[in-house]
Amino acid sequence: MATHKLLEIVTINLRDMTHLGLGHFVVGLADGLASHPGYQAPGSIPHPLLQPDALRQIGLNHIAATKAADGHDRFMIAARDALRPITELHATMLVQWVSIRSVAEDDPSLIAGLGLQPKIPAAKSSAPASVTAPQNVRAKHSKNPGCIFISTDKVSKARTYDVGICRGDPSLEESWSLLGPFDHCRNIELTGLEPGQVYYFRVRCFGAGVQSPWSAIITLRVL
Repeated sequence: MATHKLLEIVTINLRDMTHLGLGHFVVGLADGLASHPGYQAPGSIPHPLLQPDALRQIGLNHIAATKAADGHDRFMIAARDALRPITELHATMLVQWVSIRSVAEDDPSLIAGLGLQPKIPAAKSSAPASVTAPQNVRAKHSKNPGCIFISTDKVSKARTYDVGICRGDPSLEESWSLLGPFDHCRNIELTGLEPGQVYYFRVRCFGAGVQSPWSAIITLRVL
């Protein structure tokens, strides 16, 4: 089952998310919809789109299936993989609908607070261009226990890169630690991590005299 292409209004790629990251994104989207004043009226989220409680359950189910598959049981892995296209589809439909409604009603606040990063068109200016948030951040395991590699697409004008790392609640800024700066954006080696622990990662860069925003958050269980 293919995931529909998202409208070019928000920056998000569900296919590049880890299984655990996808589950947490869906739960966050559901919580954002449940608390957003723009979606409180009866019928404000039309059928067949899922209501926040049902969407949250989809996300929780995907998180549970992902954790069950951590033991490398092939049946659990197959069950997790079977859930993924369903999880992606429901999240994609809601993100597309939220984007369409935001444009139709000319109300950017409808996507605020939902864990979605709006695409901001480049302003025409004679001022030097600033560095942008790194895109396509990814993590992979090393052959050595407690060691991973972080990579991201190169950012134009960036001179150094910082890696944020978190093993607690990623929504709390105090849970994050900073590693760097690094003079490269590919295969940044992080060592001394706890095997079996789930970590959250994000990347920012510095260049053109300014510091970029943080990238999207990714997750990885360290081996």
